[in-house]
Amino acid sequence: MNKVLYHLAFALCFTCSVLVSAPAAVADEEKESLVKAAFIYNFVKFIEWPGDKSTSKLSNIDICTVGSSGINKASKVFQAASTDKLKLSLVPEANWRNSDKHCHILFISASESSNIPEILGTLRAKPLLTVSDHEQFAEQGGMIGFVMSDNKIKIAVNTKSITSAGLRVDAQLLEIALKVIDK
Repeated sequence: MNKVLYHLAFALCFTCSVLVSAPAAVADEEKESLVKAAFIYNFVKFIEWPGDKSTSKLSNIDICTVGSSGINKASKVFQAASTDKLKLSLVPEANWRNSDKHCHILFISASESSNIPEILGTLRAKPLLTVSDHEQFAEQGGMIGFVMSDNKIKIAVNTKSITSAGLRVDAQLLEIALKVIDK
């Protein structure tokens, strides 16, 4: 429990320090990408993968991205969060069909909106956490969707999609979700 809180506090402090130290000219889009990257880092701590993909058994976790997104420029969040025991790598994925073989998380950019039904249909029930900033992503069967509420980034979590893939979500993550979907 203390370890989880430590990692959450670290990620939040890191994100805040990046945002505070960023020059005034830094676009809001870059700040938004850093916040999303910090969320994604924390998903590693609040999601449990089965068998060989269990994060406790690995020394490297691939966080893959599909499409054009500011997340691709936020690798410093994952580098800073990496430890001697666990390295987090941001991997732009040219072919999302290969992502379930090595990725733990697949971030699907809103630029891939037209491909989301095919991506989710193909990857359904595979132990790969799907995340996106596409509107209604969690409602469409994605696992975690970023949503804006009161000018803040929040999350919507689809527990049925997560459990169907053999993943387990910690209740603490559900507590901070704006919306929890179970369909």
